[in-house]
Amino acid sequence: MGSFSGHDYEFLCRRWSAVAERMGLRMRELTKAGGYPVYVLENERSLQGIPGGLYLSAGVHGDECAPVWALLEWVESQPEVVRSRPVMIFPCLNPSGFCLNIRRDQDGTDLNRCFEDTTHPLIAVWAAVLEGRRFDRAVNLHEDYDAGGIYLYELTREVSIGEKLLSGCESLIARETASQVDGAEFRAGLLSRSGDLGKVVEEDLGGGYPEAILLFLRYAQNAYTFETPSEMDLGLRILTHRSFLEKITTEE
Repeated sequence: MGSFSGHDYEFLCRRWSAVAERMGLRMRELTKAGGYPVYVLENERSLQGIPGGLYLSAGVHGDECAPVWALLEWVESQPEVVRSRPVMIFPCLNPSGFCLNIRRDQDGTDLNRCFEDTTHPLIAVWAAVLEGRRFDRAVNLHEDYDAGGIYLYELTREVSIGEKLLSGCESLIARETASQVDGAEFRAGLLSRSGDLGKVVEEDLGGGYPEAILLFLRYAQNAYTFETPSEMDLGLRILTHRSFLEKITTEE
C-alpha cells in the first residue's frame, strides 16, 4: 500500500488500467456515480459470453477499502488464473462512497440492498451487463465494523466448500466467534444456504436484495460473500482477502 490513502480512487483506477493493458483485459466505463467513473473489466472468454468462470466484485460499501486493494493485488499476481477462464471484475462499485469513506453512495443509498431495483441508474447498467451471463462462482468481498474475525456467507447448489475456504484464511485472521451476525445464525464463521432466499430478503433484509443473493438467483451457480473485521490492520486485511481469492479460485 505504501503511504497513499486507502481511499484514493484515481490511483486505484490508474493501477487497474495498467493491469488491463498488461493482461489483455477490456476495461470499460459503465456509468458515472457521483461524478466518478464505475468500471467493469473482462477477459476475452467473458467477452465472448462463454458460460462459467468467475464474477468478482468489491467496494459496494465505500468504507470497506481492504477488499478493493486486495482484488487489485490478487489480479496483478494471478495472470494465468485470469486468462484461463471467463472472468468479469467490478473493481469498485461505489466510488463516491469509497472516496468519502462512507458505506452508502452519494445519494445515501445502500447499494447492497437494492440490486433488484433497475430504476437505480447504476443497478440498471449492472443488470444490462449481466444479461444472459452465467458464472460458476460469484465472489463479493466485504468488511464488517462490528466483527472480531472473518466470516463467510455461502450460497450454493453444490457441496459446501465454505469450511475449506475459511480454514485457508484463519491463520491470518481468526474466525468470528459470534453465533449470530446481523441476526443470522452462523456456525464457526460460516452460514451456508441453498434456498428460502426470498424469505430471508423479506424477513431479515427489509425487502432489499444484496448483490450476492441476486447473483445466486439469476446468474451464478454459487455465490460467496467474504468478510474481514474492518478495525484490524489494513495490510493484514488485504492479505486475508487475497488468501480467500486464492483459495476460492483453486478449491474444487
